[in-house]
Amino acid sequence: MAQRLLPSAYQLKKVVLYPYTAYKRQQESDKSGFIKAALELHYYRPAFYDFITAVIKNPSLLSDVDLEEGATILDVGAFVGDWAEAILQRHPSSTVYAFEPNPGSFRQLEGKTDQFPGLKPMPYGLGDEDLQPRLSLKGLGSSMYSHHSDDDETAYVDVSIRAIDSVWQELGLGNVDLMKINIEGAEFPLLEKMIECDLLKRVDHYLIQFHEWHPQAYSRRRRIRKALSQTHRLVWDYHFVWEYWQRRE
Repeated sequence: MAQRLLPSAYQLKKVVLYPYTAYKRQQESDKSGFIKAALELHYYRPAFYDFITAVIKNPSLLSDVDLEEGATILDVGAFVGDWAEAILQRHPSSTVYAFEPNPGSFRQLEGKTDQFPGLKPMPYGLGDEDLQPRLSLKGLGSSMYSHHSDDDETAYVDVSIRAIDSVWQELGLGNVDLMKINIEGAEFPLLEKMIECDLLKRVDHYLIQFHEWHPQAYSRRRRIRKALSQTHRLVWDYHFVWEYWQRRE
């Protein structure tokens, strides 16, 4: 007899908070597109509204990081390069290694190299080991993990993921000034591998988007943050939206 899978903590939380979600959905019925999708994904949580308010006050919130000249930056989950472009406009002497396994997104990312010589597109993602997984093609939500309801219209593509420790050595990375991570659930094994390989302390600044729907997201995030807190301080945190860590003086 097949074993019945128990609902995750994230699924239970969404069920408990459904009356609130339904109320906020009605309030926000005029929203559409990306904002509507993001509100639904975050089930209209206050942390997401707080993040949007912060971005309205400071549109450069996710690129507002003080870096030295000639900084080395890792953009893990670069998509089409919008964040890489913003950070290079702010720090034009920097080098940004932009990792993007989705071939369609990578082509758009690569098209920005003429305008931004410091941009180094890498046609693979970063993880805890070398993999050739299938990636669901859902724009900004493209993922190796299934977190939305599957349907016959979802397209997939085979992509390449490489182990962070071997890439670090191959690229000759010493200390990295800034690492931005937005990889739809794959941040957990990546950061856990960095802890294992003692790479976590080799990065001065982290911008991380943890994804709440991922299995064991709460406990894994706690363990990663505990490890980070040994060498870094939390500057700001919008719970399971974005958070920013800076190396301690």
